[in-house]
Amino acid sequence: MLNIVTRLLDWFTRPRSVGIALLKYGALVIAVAIGTDLAIQVARQSETGGWSFSFGTGQGIPLWATLLCAGVGVLMLLVGLVILVIEFFRERRRRLVVIELRGLHSSPDTPAVEKVVPSFRGDRRHLLLDFRPHGPGALVDPAHLLERVSSMKSTLQTLVEGADKRDVQVAIGGLASVPALFMAGFLLDDESHVHLYDWDRSTKRWRSIDGYDDADRFLPLEGLASVDGTKDVVLVVEASYSVNQADISASFDADMPVLRLRVMNPLADRFWSEEKQHALTVAFRNAVQLISSKGVKTIHLVAAAPASLILRMGMSYDKRLFPKLVVYQFEKSSAKPYLWGVQMFGHEHNPCVIQNAQTILRR
Repeated sequence: MLNIVTRLLDWFTRPRSVGIALLKYGALVIAVAIGTDLAIQVARQSETGGWSFSFGTGQGIPLWATLLCAGVGVLMLLVGLVILVIEFFRERRRRLVVIELRGLHSSPDTPAVEKVVPSFRGDRRHLLLDFRPHGPGALVDPAHLLERVSSMKSTLQTLVEGADKRDVQVAIGGLASVPALFMAGFLLDDESHVHLYDWDRSTKRWRSIDGYDDADRFLPLEGLASVDGTKDVVLVVEASYSVNQADISASFDADMPVLRLRVMNPLADRFWSEEKQHALTVAFRNAVQLISSKGVKTIHLVAAAPASLILRMGMSYDKRLFPKLVVYQFEKSSAKPYLWGVQMFGHEHNPCVIQNAQTILRR
């Protein structure tokens, strides 16, 4: 019971639209009308030099003026109450599903469900995909990752079942491996009203992508001239960190062309602008389209970028038009740092784990 009362108080007192304003100012108009009428009854008597105190209504100012002001205030109260009732039922219909991926040892335990999209008013639901490695030094388990992320779409549909699609919004973010993030974005490609958020390591909080655009963009795609009838290529995306060429050479066949899409000075924590992320994603799509035009059948993607940008790139990848895609995870301690990856959905296949160019697990 206490929880219900608390939620009702929170719903009533939080900043809102016209409804609360009308209630507040309507009550103020009524108070001023009555208060002014009473205050004028306190008057100084000029003949005796003393004070005369009398309290009443309709004597200090005309009664019709008092009634008119009070009537306006009552009308404002009634209209405000109607608006609040309409807003209340509208909010009950609205639904926000906050998808949170936790797939790294360093993933924060602070839930994101109440921290993101603060302007949203309605029913919030939490979809947690937790596939963090267990034990110190343990590596990401690709089988567990594939199982958890593959279930995201069906779980999301369950959470929004019965709701009008126009009333549903989705927020997604988290800290996880690159294949998991890209795959999650890949699965959301047909969803509308998707908000992206990320973990701000400086302030230790979840944060929307709402920062300043520093105008730093990807340079032109490097290495495209080396693609000549090759069916498989490695695409390296360098945004927040540089990718070591020695790690690429140790992980992929020497005859596989390596193409690079990079910013001038890769730096972490410089991707909080919606405009910047959108521009980088467009450049990524254009690069993939150029690669596809060369007849490439499979792209092996190695990406060093913030989680939110990886999600956005996954959402932008067109499985109907673009080549087959395998997204790799970096494991520094491995002799082949890019030992395994996840092959995304396609027309003829479900996602699967690829290791040493061999399918080791299929969904």
